[in-house]
Amino acid sequence: MEGGITESDRMTMLRAAVAKVGRDEVKSALARSSEARPQTPKAVGNALNALGKHRDPVAVVDKPQYRAALPFLAALISDACLTRTIGALGDHSEDPTRAQLEEALDDVGDSFSDVTIGVMLASVACGDMPASDLCFDMAATDARFGLTGWAAFGIAVPTPKPGSRGKSAITPEQREARRLKKQKDADERRKKMEVARKAGEQVRRAKKVDRSQAASRSDADPLGPAVPASSAAPRLTRRAVLTPAQEEEFDRNDPWATGVVFAWVPFDSVDPSQPDLEGKSRRCVVVAGTPTHLLVRPGYSEGGVKSRDWKSVPLRHWKQAGFEQPTWIDVDSLPVPREGDGPVGWLSPEDWNALW
Repeated sequence: MEGGITESDRMTMLRAAVAKVGRDEVKSALARSSEARPQTPKAVGNALNALGKHRDPVAVVDKPQYRAALPFLAALISDACLTRTIGALGDHSEDPTRAQLEEALDDVGDSFSDVTIGVMLASVACGDMPASDLCFDMAATDARFGLTGWAAFGIAVPTPKPGSRGKSAITPEQREARRLKKQKDADERRKKMEVARKAGEQVRRAKKVDRSQAASRSDADPLGPAVPASSAAPRLTRRAVLTPAQEEEFDRNDPWATGVVFAWVPFDSVDPSQPDLEGKSRRCVVVAGTPTHLLVRPGYSEGGVKSRDWKSVPLRHWKQAGFEQPTWIDVDSLPVPREGDGPVGWLSPEDWNALW
């Protein structure tokens, strides 16, 4: 091709070829990748691992976060086809002519689909081999493999320039209503935070009084301090890890601890397409509590950003705990109002221990 074949051209060809592979073939290749994963670079291994966990890897395989795994995935898909092609080329496998390569591809065409052969050609073209340029040219010009339009994968989708949008259909009344709603929501959040602050102060004062009374009883009773009553919370192997400030305010032996409740959780960042949407109700694990508030760790479903965060903890018994699908628990805790009649489920000891 004019100007030579660039590395970007080779990767674009590979993306176009892998995009044509069926779901079953991709899943089969990902399953085989676990055997060789210890020898792959960390970035490639992480991308393959994330693809293997995705419900529909074909739909996301071309996303930027998975591109590091594309050459390795393509090699797995076309490995058997490449072996047969090399055998068909014989002594000419290192630097074949186009006629020799065409004859070899005709031989292997009885055993492999045109899509798989196209992936093999793109995989070799993406590698540093003597026949790389020939394989690229063969894939780009032979219509059998469906890659003659490979260059379309390298065309960026144009993004509208600021100010290029059409006139907004939102009326001034609607804009004012949105502003008032945001202000009302902000006022409600401030009120909830004030209630939480006052509740925390009450809990801290009550704990100070209890400690003072316990110290007085200890001085008066020669037999030593009284044995505290057993907690209503289930006794598990590991105790919840709280910060000093959380320790002052919340009781880790709250009866709802290890339970799963619904709570409103704010988003980490605002979605530009939905600026009014600031959070959502999620199932959360109760870590500790006060009479009016709970300290929780939110749960996130498979496919979200949190499920790909190495700090998030996957639940093994998510259905038993009251979740509807595979769930990852966030590492960060947040206080929420205590609402409802109680938890909708409880974490197993195994899942609870994995959080700490």
